[in-house]
Amino acid sequence: MVRIEVVEEATSEVHAALAHLLPQLNPELPVPTMERLQALIADPSVTLLLAMDGDNVVGTSTLIVYTTPFWIKARLDEVVVDESARGKGVGAALVTACLDIARQKGAQVAELQSGVFREAANRLYPRMGFKLRESNVYRIVLD
Repeated sequence: MVRIEVVEEATSEVHAALAHLLPQLNPELPVPTMERLQALIADPSVTLLLAMDGDNVVGTSTLIVYTTPFWIKARLDEVVVDESARGKGVGAALVTACLDIARQKGAQVAELQSGVFREAANRLYPRMGFKLRESNVYRIVLD
């Protein structure tokens, strides 16, 4: 049975787990440095979660809660389940934990973005109550 844990400290074990998991989501992005991991965990608006199967990390997700003029929003980012654990409810457990924490932090709405090629994820999110929005996502890389 999978359990979800909030990461309280940037350790070499957490860093190694992210180095294994995050390239499965996007192999083109660099693995975060230990300094980035420390900053992430220290940020009060961010909650980093790990999905554990015994002593093995089988998934991760990042939850960011922030305030806009209209809402207190929760954003779920980098939801990734290890290839070996897919289809076993790990993704749903991570998303449920994110939503529970978001509610505890006063969020009124939760959003996430998923690549169109991530077929399993794009089936999961509507089953969990997320609605696909008619929206464009724009990005600019700041140097």
